[in-house]
Amino acid sequence: MFKGLGNLGNIASMVGKLQDLPQQMQDLNERMKSERVTASSPCGHVSVTMNGVGEVQSVDVSPEVFGGEGGSAVAPETLAQAIQEATNSAGSEAKQLYAGAVHQLASDLDLNIPGMDGLLSSLTGGNG
Repeated sequence: MFKGLGNLGNIASMVGKLQDLPQQMQDLNERMKSERVTASSPCGHVSVTMNGVGEVQSVDVSPEVFGGEGGSAVAPETLAQAIQEATNSAGSEAKQLYAGAVHQLASDLDLNIPGMDGLLSSLTGGNG
């Protein structure tokens, strides 16, 4: 009688797992708040640390930027560029960390959601 409807047991199991997903995502977000990623500007004068949800935790600027430790001061626009580059790089790493955690959560819950990899890739700026 139900021939052709597929495996209804799998659908019921998936629905049950999806009901747990909001709490699982809340737990994941809390865990990601304690994770850290750090990235530096290409010039090495600035490093930015973010948590796994993309919140800036610290910005470190090397003393050379201000002419300390035998260096000459860096132009303000150069410093601004270094901060931007380090922040963008750390943000990218935080997105990748978060996407990996979401992918792992979906795997742990055995949620085979079509298009999940493509969605996560688009959120992190990856190439599918």
